[in-house]
Amino acid sequence: MHLGIAIHMVTLFTLIAITFYILSGVAQYTAIRQPSPRIRARVLSLGSLAIIFHGLAWFTPLFNQTMDLRFFQVGSLISLVISALILISALRKPLESLFLGVFPMAIIILACNLVFSDNNSVVKHYDTGLMSHIILSIMAYSVLSIAAFQAILLMVQDHQLKHKHMTGIMRVLPPLQTMDRLLFDMISIGTLLLTLAIGSGFIFLDDLFAQHLVHKTAFTLMAWAVYSALLLGHWRLGWRGNVASKWTLVGTSLLILAYFGSKLVLEIILKR
Repeated sequence: MHLGIAIHMVTLFTLIAITFYILSGVAQYTAIRQPSPRIRARVLSLGSLAIIFHGLAWFTPLFNQTMDLRFFQVGSLISLVISALILISALRKPLESLFLGVFPMAIIILACNLVFSDNNSVVKHYDTGLMSHIILSIMAYSVLSIAAFQAILLMVQDHQLKHKHMTGIMRVLPPLQTMDRLLFDMISIGTLLLTLAIGSGFIFLDDLFAQHLVHKTAFTLMAWAVYSALLLGHWRLGWRGNVASKWTLVGTSLLILAYFGSKLVLEIILKR
């Protein structure tokens, strides 16, 4: 595909995605005031179209084996993964109220991509294996990061329910049991993606334990072990609630150290 055509297609897909995100958000706001199955179906349909075009906007450049990993492009993939995860979960659970937070985030990031895009910038070419590793890593980090945010919400919601004092956004969140199931859906998907990212790293990268990667690899494997233990504990011992939330935050902290800790070692300590 010619690069110029791909750029125009990305712009078109982005504008269409923004439009559908807005329409879905408006429909959800209406559903809060006048709930009905028909409006819920409209919210999910418009949201699905928004996510499809958002995905087309992000993945179209990959047909040329090019990938833009600047700030807003990475943010776009993260918002895409989060939006898709919440929407898929909303097909089985009453989670549409979360769209009012997730979809505006996607709209803002997509708009920033349009405003701050630089079509004359140098795009990097990657082989298919390395692209798959990078994309899987970003997707895993994004799902597990939003799981950490979900864990915090769950802890606050549990605290307010115990003290019978619901305030602010907690009043419009789904029930505690639904939020708990959503947390483990996120952890399960995030751990699967992290497993694939680690596996692709061992396959497509020369040496994951080389000096410039060993810190990131070690913390990532520790995070994977924490999430895996949490899922096993949930399955065998019934872990949930605050216990699950605290271990989720531990796992996410290790992932943060995997990225920012390795940056610290490379750029500050080793001066690279």
